[in-house]
Amino acid sequence: MQKREEKKSHTREQILCAAAACFTEQGYSGCSISDIVERAGVSKGALYVHFKSKEALFKEMIAIEHRKGIERARQAALKPPYLSGIIWFHTECIQNSGFPMDHRLWAEVLAVSARDTEIRKAFIDSERASRKFYIELLQKAADAGEIDDSLDLNAVSIWLYALGDGMIVRIADDQAFDFQKHHAVFDTLLRRALRT
Repeated sequence: MQKREEKKSHTREQILCAAAACFTEQGYSGCSISDIVERAGVSKGALYVHFKSKEALFKEMIAIEHRKGIERARQAALKPPYLSGIIWFHTECIQNSGFPMDHRLWAEVLAVSARDTEIRKAFIDSERASRKFYIELLQKAADAGEIDDSLDLNAVSIWLYALGDGMIVRIADDQAFDFQKHHAVFDTLLRRALRT
């Protein structure tokens, strides 16, 4: 039973990796289920065991990335200083896109979300769930006197998520841009924007 579950999990991971590569290279609209299964080395039936459609697969990638955001926000909220945790959260989200996401694919996610109503709805719902935990982190920082407690924390979360999205797209689009080289500026600007 355990081997069967491991195999199923491995197949799912193969499909996600193949789809991520396909969406990154060909774009969401240019990539077909046939392209994904060929790249993954699985049958269409195997793909449909895990995902009922290309749209469902794309939505799951978005959800995975936002779940990572939730885990990062929880980790940052474990101990003060919370403002340092906020900056760590953004640095991790911007620099370390991981399985199955990378910077170019996140840029594609944002572009598709702008054009496709169903993907947009899934993106907004998933992001809203992620921001809920991030707002809790902001609230801890405000309660500790580390950031301005008069700020609308929901609005702050939207602005800072948008900033993160923009930095990810910059990394995807500009090979010469080195986020680490500019991290001190990023850190300073966030601290100034949020200070009491």
